[in-house]
Amino acid sequence: MASAEETVRTYLTALRDPESLRDEDLIAEKTAKLESADDPISRLMLQEEIRKLAAPSLESVEDEFVVHAKAWADEVGISGKAFAAEGVPTQVLRRAGFDVGGTTKAKRSTTRRSSGTRVTTEEVIAAMPSGSFTVKMLKESSGASPAVVRKAINAEQEAGRLVEIGPDPDHSGPGRAATLYKKG
Repeated sequence: MASAEETVRTYLTALRDPESLRDEDLIAEKTAKLESADDPISRLMLQEEIRKLAAPSLESVEDEFVVHAKAWADEVGISGKAFAAEGVPTQVLRRAGFDVGGTTKAKRSTTRRSSGTRVTTEEVIAAMPSGSFTVKMLKESSGASPAVVRKAINAEQEAGRLVEIGPDPDHSGPGRAATLYKKG
């Protein structure tokens, strides 16, 4: 079992470089088993294992982060703002128990925008996490207006540095799922 610090390190590394979650040795091992397997069900199961290993999900690493990050951060004196500066989405910080501001309109009015400081497109681009994100997540983390966030996303897409992944597969509830974007 990994230590809390190692769990935090793994998650932060995966946010910047999701490919770091790939276990190339295990992929090679499963591929070798697939090449020698004759049973169609065994082959099918190996195909699925290899597919999952080749495109690892950040979700399980994120879940471990949520369990351990707050206690570890309290122990070593790290704030939620430091994690946010490293690209941890606000919703993940909330799940982990960090105080990242409320969701009420009264508390939202204390964002950067209300102080008279305009958030530029460049600042929004700089705030884009390396993992997947939605317009709303980027709006919350940057403090920019939805129009500035969309302008930044469009600029990065036109430059080929951002790709649209599609609808959020974790969406539940009423309405259409938000679109996910990722640096690419």
